[in-house]
Amino acid sequence: MKILFYLPSILFLISGLPQTIKLLKTKSSKDISIWTYLLTCLAIIIIVVDAFLNRNISILVSNLVSLAITGLNTFLVIYYQKRKV
Repeated sequence: MKILFYLPSILFLISGLPQTIKLLKTKSSKDISIWTYLLTCLAIIIIVVDAFLNRNISILVSNLVSLAITGLNTFLVIYYQKRKV
């Protein structure tokens, strides 16, 4: 049953990697909302802390993967927006 908790990390990879690839290829983030990524990172961080405190390894690992992808995209959005200024 715990294998089910790894499914979100696979889905985050499937949904997040195309955006990462597009950001890296175009080096542009003009149409992307930074607030969406920041709030998503904050939500995932809260889940990671809760999973750590409750020693739920499957949810912890799954959300750390999600945080890595979302964090990278957040960094790229900020980086490319600041580069344009």
